[in-house]
Amino acid sequence: MQTAYTLRSVLNDLVKRKFGTLLTILVLAVSLTIPTVSYLLWKNLHLATTQFYPESELTIYLHKNLSEEDANLVVEKIRQQEGVESLNYVSRQDSLKEFKSWSGFGEELEILDDNPLPAVVMVKPSKAFNESEKRAELRTNLNKIKGVQEVRLDNDWMEKLTALSWLFAHVAIFCTVLMTIAVFLVIGNSIRSDVYSSRASIDVMKLLGATDQFILRPYLYTGMIYAVLGGLLAALFSSLIVGYFTSAVKYVTDIFAVTFELNGLGVGELIFLLVSCLIMGYVGAWIAATRHIAMLDNKHKFYLYKVRSFFQVKNTRENDRTFLFVEIN
Repeated sequence: MQTAYTLRSVLNDLVKRKFGTLLTILVLAVSLTIPTVSYLLWKNLHLATTQFYPESELTIYLHKNLSEEDANLVVEKIRQQEGVESLNYVSRQDSLKEFKSWSGFGEELEILDDNPLPAVVMVKPSKAFNESEKRAELRTNLNKIKGVQEVRLDNDWMEKLTALSWLFAHVAIFCTVLMTIAVFLVIGNSIRSDVYSSRASIDVMKLLGATDQFILRPYLYTGMIYAVLGGLLAALFSSLIVGYFTSAVKYVTDIFAVTFELNGLGVGELIFLLVSCLIMGYVGAWIAATRHIAMLDNKHKFYLYKVRSFFQVKNTRENDRTFLFVEIN
């Protein structure tokens, strides 16, 4: 009952100060939108990396002068190599058929006396060999097998996208830390103004015996309401930004004939954002309100000390005058 009354009073007070409340919430929303968009940028880049480059593979080209039987023996040696999880063998004839099917040069290739394409083995490394150094080691060992002409590791784009993904992850972390400090400062400044404007009410409540928790409660609710509304607006702004760039991403994916859609905040991510905002609002309001209420208490104690000192001095002087008057008489 008491909580509901306090919350209703806080909401009424925020509605009365429409402009100040709206301005504070907008500042918080912008501060929270920056790390949210940074996170979404990292998230979508990471999804694109895993979608288009799920795993690195090694492509092994065998010598063209190998017979089918010798090629099978080389494939078995490759299969037994440490670090090979699975492989896919494409013979020379299968390579030629696939090339004819998608190249459109079927008739021209019929003129050739010999098949110009080598047999190919596509190797998927095991998880232990997914690191760059291990993959390089596996590539060197495969090159040493007799009958292997060349081993290619086409993972340049994957490494670049992974590095770019980690860069955006660090940018998102930096923005999150920076904007968290900004949120604390904005909420702290707003609560400080509220405490200063309500100092007379705080004095009356203290004289009536109100506890510190009772006095702090409205300011804590105010900070949490500011932060949650700012988080909701930040989620809305982030959705609008994602929607704005969706058409541009679709245009690029259509050019490259691939399918990829930008992802916004999920339900779990939205709940995490709001809970984080709630905690930041509570902590920021508690720090600011406790600090400034304590400062008001110190000022009041100082003023009381001055008043008591003044009356003590005044009483001492009056007593001295009375004593002097008695002696003269």
